[in-house]
Amino acid sequence: MRTPTHRTLGSTNSQQGFVLIVALIMLLVLTILGLAAAQSTSLQERMAGNDRNHMLAFQAAEAALNAGAICLQINAAPCSVFSTATTGGNGAYLFNPVSPTTLWTQTGFWTTANNTLAYNTYTGSSLPQVAAQPQFIVEQMPPVAAPGANLGGAQFGGGAPSVARWRITSVGTGGDSSSTVMLQAVIVN
Repeated sequence: MRTPTHRTLGSTNSQQGFVLIVALIMLLVLTILGLAAAQSTSLQERMAGNDRNHMLAFQAAEAALNAGAICLQINAAPCSVFSTATTGGNGAYLFNPVSPTTLWTQTGFWTTANNTLAYNTYTGSSLPQVAAQPQFIVEQMPPVAAPGANLGGAQFGGGAPSVARWRITSVGTGGDSSSTVMLQAVIVN
């Protein structure tokens, strides 16, 4: 019968080298996890900044939209005389149903002088933290029939009177020029 022999796996000196390799691998894994967490945090910071920028642009456009509605309500000078021109109307235009493009979609329309009403020019106050003050235009739209009425009858002296309406288009810019928002509202009288 044989007697079992015990083998040693190695001396303690070789064991210490193995622990060093395991420790280095663990350190590498922790470094990779740390870099991934830092990258995720950086991405979330940029997303929060972009969201704030977009919200500033939206609020600026909404403020200009409200200024345009007030301009119509009080029948202020810029919103009481409407231009038939396609540019240079100082922010108040007659809608042209024959035109293939609308004013607010034309390239360079919002950057050309005397095409729009600036929020700070009209209201006398500026919005803080925005890269550029918001702008708006008011377009007088063709009249429509009142609900349940016939517009043809109104045009020939009969039926209900037509309903006047205006389209207000505003553009707001966020904290930098990379974020812009365009809003529209139709006001019916």
